[in-house]
Amino acid sequence: KVAKQFDVLVAALPLSEGGEEAQLKWIVELQVENDLIGQELQKQLEAAEKELKQVQELFGQAADNCLNMKKPE
Repeated sequence: KVAKQFDVLVAALPLSEGGEEAQLKWIVELQVENDLIGQELQKQLEAAEKELKQVQELFGQAADNCLNMKKPE
């Protein structure tokens, strides 16, 4: 059953056009695209981490303010 599924998947793959040189060119293009997307994701991660740090600081300040409030006598 697994072998049949594998054969179906292989048959569904597009045929290689242009030979090895075209494939290598496509791989290089994909690597460049991957690098660009990776850089963008890294920037977004850094921005998210900065925002998280700000939120944590604000939460800490709010918690401190709540704890420091005097109870009415």
